[in-house]
Amino acid sequence: MSIMKVAKLDAICAQLDAAVELFFLSENFIATHTLAAAAYNALKDIAKKQKQEHPFLKRGYLETLSEVERKRIMGFLNGPENFFKHADNDTNSTIEFETDLTEALLADAMAYFRDKPSLRPKHYDIFRLWVGVIRKEAVPDDFLRGLVEALTSSMKSKGKREFWRYAHDLLEQHKKGVSQ
Repeated sequence: MSIMKVAKLDAICAQLDAAVELFFLSENFIATHTLAAAAYNALKDIAKKQKQEHPFLKRGYLETLSEVERKRIMGFLNGPENFFKHADNDTNSTIEFETDLTEALLADAMAYFRDKPSLRPKHYDIFRLWVGVIRKEAVPDDFLRGLVEALTSSMKSKGKREFWRYAHDLLEQHKKGVSQ
């Protein structure tokens, strides 16, 4: 038997990294969403205690809605993860799962780490690039940022697997160059 001591934030990052890998490399939408939602919810609890703004969808955004609309959106956000994890009241039911919700949860979760570079999951940069987050501070030159955005768009058009392969290889080469 082997025992690991795991910090909560390390567990969250591990779940996010696994969810990102599945997002790019697998068609297993249910496992991807379940991992993303587990990490998201734990991160949401930590952020709430730290009075952090992100993740935003299940906190700040919901607070802006009327009670009726809040319940509807909460059902949309929480419905799939609850359906995938529990079977106590709905053993013979089905669900219409909007698979793009997983990408939204991952993007919102990754936003928590925007100002915390030392805590970021290892696949943070690849996923943020996928969702098109190229902040002016990261690439201050407008022309160069436009080129990066065009390259990103071109790579996205080739699909998730190809995007992952290219971005992952590029970032690995960059890390090797920085460490030498």
